[in-house]
Amino acid sequence: MAEVHAGGKRGKTSGEHGVPWGLLVVLLVLLGLCYQLLQQEATRKEVTVLLAGLRTSIFGAAESRSALPQGPPELPRDVQVLVFFVLAIFIMNWSVRIVLVEPLARLVVGVRGDVLVKFSQSVLEALIYGTFSLIGISIVPSQPWSWPSANWWRGFDSGEHLVMRSDLRCFYILYGARYIQAAVTVLLEPKRKDFLEMMVHHVVTIGVVYVSYLGGYNRVGVVVMVLLDPADVPLHLAKLCKYTAEQLKMNMWQFVADRLFEFFAVLFAVTRLIMFGYVCWSAHIESAAYFKHSFAATLCVILLYLLMVLQVYWFGLILKVAIRLLRGHGAEDIRSDDEDEEPEKKDSKKDS
Repeated sequence: MAEVHAGGKRGKTSGEHGVPWGLLVVLLVLLGLCYQLLQQEATRKEVTVLLAGLRTSIFGAAESRSALPQGPPELPRDVQVLVFFVLAIFIMNWSVRIVLVEPLARLVVGVRGDVLVKFSQSVLEALIYGTFSLIGISIVPSQPWSWPSANWWRGFDSGEHLVMRSDLRCFYILYGARYIQAAVTVLLEPKRKDFLEMMVHHVVTIGVVYVSYLGGYNRVGVVVMVLLDPADVPLHLAKLCKYTAEQLKMNMWQFVADRLFEFFAVLFAVTRLIMFGYVCWSAHIESAAYFKHSFAATLCVILLYLLMVLQVYWFGLILKVAIRLLRGHGAEDIRSDDEDEEPEKKDSKKDS
């Protein structure tokens, strides 16, 4: 499941005592790189146009959306914008976590050490997934081709699918940037039990974004983006309630965590199995009636099916937790414990 690697050990410096000076130095260096990128007029202009389009799509009237500039992908220009967004998201993620989330979590909930790291990570994940879900829901339905699904493929051979509104291009590049920085974060965090699945998920998702963006399959690609994010919001909220229940010894928070997990399980099944399954069918079967599949189209379909395999795998784990709930046990995230925590758990069981 996307971003289930939350939590890890950053040492005492970041977990309990003082300020993580090494990380702050890295963030300052990355901030300097962002500044240098914005000194290039073409990059600065494109970032401004894309963010303005995104703002108009979310807050503007329908007439304003239809008047947004349109254009095809341009790899050199878009790569520079992508790098800027990767750095910006990484900086914002860790800055908010260090300066705001961790101090508040220590003060309000009283979490410390590894639990503080996991708690803070889940806060940021809930915010990121929620934000991208809202952006996607604001942008995609306003596109003239959003539904029925046959519109995703009509006119493909004419090349019109390569042309995108600035709000859609902004969402695309932001989404790809988010997953690139997430993949880097997975490598930096201590390995978790689902490390391999997470890396495969991130690489495949980045592949879907890349192939669909450059190959003209952006209509189905952006629908996939909208479907993948919403379920993770209640998942991370459930984690936060679980950590709070354990820290404050209040059953009310565990009750809320269990209900949030139930909502997450239903939302996951609807968006990632049923609706995403329909998208896979459309990309594989329905699209064949409108154009002959090229290598890029075939590759995109393969990547979508790989994502579906991961969704089925994770839903199997979700069912295990659901069975625990039916048996009267609290919901626990059985997918994402640290690998190095296992010996400690076994030792504690022996001691007891």
